[in-house]
Amino acid sequence: MLRAEIVSVGTELLLGQIVDTNAAYLARCLSEAGVIVHRRATVGDNMERLQAALRTALEAADVVFTIGGLGPTMDDITRDGLAAVMGDPLQLDEGIAERLRQFFALRGAPMVESNLRQAMAPVRGRVIDNPNGTAPGLLFESGKHIGIALPGPPNEFIPMVDNHVMPYLRAKTGNIGTIRSVVLRVAGMGESLVEERVKDLMFDSNPTVAPYAKVGEVHLRVTARADTAEEADALIAARATLVRERLGTAIYAENDVPIEAAVVALLANTGETVSTAESCTGGLVAQRITDVSGSSAIFPGGVVAYSNEAKTTLVDVPADLIARVGAVSPEVAEKLATGVQARFGSTYGIGVTGIAGPTGGSEEKPVGLVYIAVAYPGGCEVEKANYIGSRSIVRTRASQTALNMLRLRILARARVSKI
Repeated sequence: MLRAEIVSVGTELLLGQIVDTNAAYLARCLSEAGVIVHRRATVGDNMERLQAALRTALEAADVVFTIGGLGPTMDDITRDGLAAVMGDPLQLDEGIAERLRQFFALRGAPMVESNLRQAMAPVRGRVIDNPNGTAPGLLFESGKHIGIALPGPPNEFIPMVDNHVMPYLRAKTGNIGTIRSVVLRVAGMGESLVEERVKDLMFDSNPTVAPYAKVGEVHLRVTARADTAEEADALIAARATLVRERLGTAIYAENDVPIEAAVVALLANTGETVSTAESCTGGLVAQRITDVSGSSAIFPGGVVAYSNEAKTTLVDVPADLIARVGAVSPEVAEKLATGVQARFGSTYGIGVTGIAGPTGGSEEKPVGLVYIAVAYPGGCEVEKANYIGSRSIVRTRASQTALNMLRLRILARARVSKI
């Protein structure tokens, strides 16, 4: 299998002004083609540091990709740096130069001399067509090493990868071998407990199992290498079955399916509905549910009962109860859930009340204290949580817990109905 490294170029990446989604996209494409990515690097618009990064990459990899820095300005240094390191000088490609002249003429815009920098191509290499922009990609071949320079704008980068780079690499490798992955998404179980349950599976080299902590959940990536996609998928399926046996209903979905989509699908399948009454989450639970297409069939409505008066007026939380135990309490969370369930006539009701911070906490009720309730036919469950983190993190974690509590309750009722 070919080994690859990716070098992203641009000071804006180092400053955090742009998120490098291109490198992630390229890495996924390469793994599916059986090309192993051992390292990624990001360098600014500095020729010395760029060449040093490229030399380091070429020492370990068969193929080095650069992303960005192919524009016409002085800080677009990638083509010059890669040409120097690959030992293949640049020369003006008259075909590209003429296309650039026509491009500017059609738009009635002046073409300055610096635009011809984008027509410079390697003497022994070749250009990669870019019908979506003015900067072609560049392909260098020097001995056993390959250098491929790709443009930064995603609308130019992605088609070039899909239509030119991947077919080229598959031809190089004989189109044999692939690396494929499936992500199992886990809720309601911390990373350390997840790892403890599947630790022995993590020592295998093929397929591999690796946990990643996310806000409010854990992802388990199962990755397999094989000669064909079908063989890799079979390895993944067998390993995923073992993981599911260990973690059970804590696994709620695969790959890019968020928990709100899993919940909406469950409710649609059971023909049930849910409504929400939220205080500290400010409608975040409702927003996540309604972000899912088709949620109108399972979500009749919700309320943001932020003030004590709103809690009483909108979902009938008794004022004397709030006065006695406080708005942030298990009793009020339960009344929010049962009250909104009754108001909308839904199967389930969710109630959330807490202190998101950064102010408003006390020794008795600190910032991050949240009570979450799920009302269902015949009862109501309440959970107490103490989250740490920013206001946004507390709200996100609370909404995640609420959705997971609802998910587990739907599954429990479904099991009972089948008995």
